[in-house]
Amino acid sequence: MAEKKDDEFSGEKVIAEFERLSRDAAAVQRETLRRILADNAAAEYLQGRGLAGRTDPDSFRACVPLATHADVEPYIARIADGDASAVLTAGPITSISLSSGTTQGKRKYLPFNQELVKSTCLLYTSDAADDLIGV
Repeated sequence: MAEKKDDEFSGEKVIAEFERLSRDAAAVQRETLRRILADNAAAEYLQGRGLAGRTDPDSFRACVPLATHADVEPYIARIADGDASAVLTAGPITSISLSSGTTQGKRKYLPFNQELVKSTCLLYTSDAADDLIGV
């Protein structure tokens, strides 16, 4: 549980933090994509698209098409059925959530790995998030 801060909400602090984090958003995006592709090069999904370990944006665009949830549903179903191999990610899927079903009226399985869980938790515990919700 987050502790209540003594200082008051500061919109200026939130804006300054956002500007600091997004100063070179394109470079951050390239590095994030590079890291994700390198970490998951062994995943069946990426191997099946011929990425062959490449981590640059142009190769990614050329090899990995835009996908919908329906496109990856067979992979997610395998994971939900207990397949522990590197299907979508090289690391293990640690939890599966079920969506609310508000998109197209159908509930969907949403796989999470430890890194995604950790980054989601960080978002909710960051100073900026605390400031935004007034904690």
